[in-house]
Amino acid sequence: MEAILPIAMRWLHLMSVIVLLGGIFYARFAVGDLVAGFKPMAYAAIGGILASGLYIFLSKGHVSSDYQMWFGIKMLLALHVFAVTILYKGKRRLLTGAVISGGMIVAIAGYLRWMSR
Repeated sequence: MEAILPIAMRWLHLMSVIVLLGGIFYARFAVGDLVAGFKPMAYAAIGGILASGLYIFLSKGHVSSDYQMWFGIKMLLALHVFAVTILYKGKRRLLTGAVISGGMIVAIAGYLRWMSR
């Protein structure tokens, strides 16, 4: 019974990331622009990522300095994706950078997951 909150937070985190990065990827490669109706959903996804990510990080306990370094890099890349999503004004190049940063975030997340086992 005590595993419900950690599982729910991981689910919220993954679903929010899928919505945000999937929407940016779709906007870049299929439509060519962010649809105006996507912004409220993107804001909700960013909030879900921040809330669940903070919970997941704080529940880890003690982590190594290597983990902290890669986590910091991942956070800087995530801030880039958030900023592009919030400040986007029609430049496809920004979406390309956000897609690349999103891919790097997913790769680093996989490495951090492997590292914390």
